[in-house]
This record gives sequence, structure tokens and C-alpha cells, in this order.
Amino acid sequence: MTAGSDTVLELLPMVFARPKDALARAENVLGSDPTPLHASVAHQVIGLWQRDFGDMRVALRHLRRARDLAADAGSAEREADVLGTLGVALVHAGRTRQGLEAFEQGVDRGTGHTRARVLYRRAYAWWVLGHHREALEDVRRAIPVLRQADDTIWTARALTLRATVHLALGRPERADADFTAAEELWDTTGQEHDKADVVESRALAAYRAGDIPAALRLFDEAAERYDRLGTPIFMFYIRRCEVLMAAGLAREAVAEADAALGVLDGIGGQSTRKAELLLTAAKAARLADDPHTAIARAAVAVRLFAGQRRSWWEVHARLVLLEARVATGRTSGR
Repeated sequence: MTAGSDTVLELLPMVFARPKDALARAENVLGSDPTPLHASVAHQVIGLWQRDFGDMRVALRHLRRARDLAADAGSAEREADVLGTLGVALVHAGRTRQGLEAFEQGVDRGTGHTRARVLYRRAYAWWVLGHHREALEDVRRAIPVLRQADDTIWTARALTLRATVHLALGRPERADADFTAAEELWDTTGQEHDKADVVESRALAAYRAGDIPAALRLFDEAAERYDRLGTPIFMFYIRRCEVLMAAGLAREAVAEADAALGVLDGIGGQSTRKAELLLTAAKAARLADDPHTAIARAAVAVRLFAGQRRSWWEVHARLVLLEARVATGRTSGR
């Protein structure tokens, strides 16, 4: 595949529009003796795909190579963009300190539009880490710049993220406004994976509003979209299990969380999502009157969250662990 820079750069949004096509085309670029700049983009595309849908170890290898090639090409903007992608991957791999350092470097190297994309990614990472106010601050800085650049895709992503953070903070009205604005933007694009993510987010919003039947229906719609794309999304399973528990289907939630853990372990996926799935399985097992399973899952979740420096999540996991131990007569907090 030979192409100019603009054509190669088009592979980046394609990761979340036609994921398998993007992966195949990036591999073709690497097989065509590309320039360092083009090779950097191709490695970033493969790293993105592996980060979200595959093996995290492979993702980190490709993203580090993409960063080094961008530096070789002398493109600070390209390097900053890759550092933003790498920062998210490192956080998901449980290497929080390294991830935050990558974001700092990306913000320093990038300017304008590129810096706004890095800020969005750091906001996403703050949300993953449970630092909601920091997430809102970064996304607040990013959105006006993305809008000014007329960047529909990244503006929609930023609005979707802000809505998700508002939900986490108990602000459903603000979340709904941002989800609506994001959907209007997504409807003008071919970003099929991103569109599925919005349906999933709408399902979560319906659940938080107390409409469990609507939430389950929207989750089913999102699942069909993800299945068509062939992209396993583990946050989806975490959220659907939450609704299954609310619907009184705790045993089904345990089974779904455990099945998702098996898939995640099988592909070498994100450590952050593994910890969250373990916590979800523990909560569901506790509701299903299976405290021994709850203790086993929660204890591992506590260790993972601690190692990832995710104190907000660790506290929640410790609470579930304590509740499960009380249920069996074991009250030690160790």
C-alpha cells in the first residue's frame, strides 16, 4: 500500500469505524517500506487495535515503536499524538505512573489540536482511575479546541466521555445533554464502533434513571453492533452485569463476568478491566449468596487496584471483600 500522509492518517479513525480493515491496511503499510512517519502511523493503528481488542503486550510494543519512529521523523505533533495513545495503554496495563508521564510528555510536545486530543485521552485515563474531577478539567480544556478545529469525531468522543463522567458523579441531566449532542455528531460519521459505544452509554443512563427494561434492550442493541464489528468490549460486560444485578439476576451476572474474564485472560487484555470484572463478579456473587466466590474475586481485585494506584476502586473492592467475609464470619480486614 502506497499513499500520502493524509491517506495513511485516515487509518487512525478507521480503527473505530472498520477495525479489521484498519488492522489489515496498517499491516500492509508496514510491508511496503514506509517512511518513518508512515510507519509510525501504522504501528499506532496496530497498537490501538491491540490495546482495545487484543493483547496489551503487543499493543505496548507497537506503540513504543510508533513513538520512536515519530521522533526519528522529527515530528513533535506525531510524537505527541502517539504518546497520548501510549498513555492510555500504559494505564490500562496497570502502569499508572508511566502512563501519566507519557501524557505529560504528550501535552508538552503537542500544540493546539494535537494537544487537545492528548488532553481528551488523559481525561479518559483519569476517568478509568476514578479521578472524576481531573477528568472533567481536562475534557473541559479539550472540547473548545476540538470544536474550533471542526473535528467531529474527537468532539463527539469528548462529549461522550464528559457525559459518562457526569453519570459517575450523579448528574444525569448533564449527562443526557452531552449524550444527545454526541449522538447528533456521530450520526454524521461512519464511526460504527463509536456509535455502538453511545448506545451502550445510553443503556447505562437508562439504568441510572431507573428504567431497567430500556437499559437491557439498549444493551442488546449495543451487543449486536459490537458482534458485527468483531470487537470484544469488556466495559460493556461490566455495565450489563450491573443492570443484571439490579434486575435480580445476580447468578447470571456472575456467569457473564466470569465468562468475560476468561476471554480477557485468553487474549492478554487490559489489566484495568480485569480488576473491574473481578469486582463485578464479587459483587454479583455476594448478591447471589455465594460469599466464598465473592471473597476470592474481591481479594484479587483489591490487589490489582492497589498495584494500579486506583484508590477509589480499591476502597470499593475492600468494602465488597469485607461484606463477603462478614457473611462467612470472617471479619479480618487483611
